[in-house]
Formats: sequence, structure tokens, C-alpha cells
Amino acid sequence: MVERKHLLKLKKFIDAGKKELDLTKNLLCTVALGEKLSPGFYKDRKIAQTLSGLRRYKFIRHSKEGKNKAYKITQKGESRLRDIVIDEIEIKSHKNWDGKWHLVMYDLPIRFRKVRDDFRWKLKDLGFFQFQKSAWIYPYPCEEEILFVADFFEVRKYIEILEVDKILDDKKLKSRFSL
Repeated sequence: MVERKHLLKLKKFIDAGKKELDLTKNLLCTVALGEKLSPGFYKDRKIAQTLSGLRRYKFIRHSKEGKNKAYKITQKGESRLRDIVIDEIEIKSHKNWDGKWHLVMYDLPIRFRKVRDDFRWKLKDLGFFQFQKSAWIYPYPCEEEILFVADFFEVRKYIEILEVDKILDDKKLKSRFSL
């Protein structure tokens, strides 16, 4: 199950963007958070169509709560929401580099082959540079985001995050990150 704090963070992120493009994600988050939608909210045609689509694809289901319309998220919807949350995670950009490198190292058992590939793909997607086989590097603070990703893939106990002051020959890295 996606934690409430992550849902709130995602909803805030979506709300800051273009509402028309993210209406589906926004409504799915709203339902997952258990927030009630005002009766006037349902009169908007786009919202009604989006809710209908979410029901059709079985991401949400209609729930009776007195006279009010209410929706509940389904297991399929929860799974979709987890995918949305991991896709939307990103590391905040910084104007100035503090001179420290952030190294993510992992040693996942062979039984986690698929997860290892997914975790590696996400590190690359976040902008990390592959320093060695299972060591990825990034110039800005990223501990919170990496711990979230590790928790998402359920591999937190297999990763380590280091903050490194000096790398012997970091010219290639500085060039890669335009520092």
C-alpha cells in the first residue's frame, strides 16, 4: 500500500502542474486519500468522464456512504498508483554544488534480478552516473528520494548511501554533470 505521506507529496506535485493533463492521477490520489469530493465537483463533464474511465478500468469502485457519492480505490488502482508514484519521483535541482558526491551502492541477491534491473533503471532515470557496476553517483543531496525508491522496490536493507568529499580523478564526473 502506498503511504499517505507519499500520496500527499504526489498530489501536491500534480496540483502544481497542468491540471488537464493530470486529472486522472489527481482523482486517483484523491480517492486513495479518502478525500470527499463536493457534489458540484461531479457536474464537471471532464471529471465525470475521468471517474467513469477509472471505474471502467477497475481502478476505483463506487461505494455507498449514505446519500453521498463515494469511491474507494481497488487493488488494481493501488498498483497503478504505486507505478505513478515511482514514475513521478525526481530529485530537486540545485543551483550550487557543495563539492560533495552522493554515492549509492547496492548488493542485491540473485533472486532480485528483476528488481535490480528496475532499481538500476530508476537511478539512471533520476540522472545518476554509473560509477562502477553497482555504484551510482550524483552531485546533489538525494538521500530522501533514494530511500523512497529503495522502499518502493523493497530493497532498502541492500543499499548504502555515502557522501564523499573527494574522488581522486573526478574530471569526467564534473564534465558529465556540467560542474
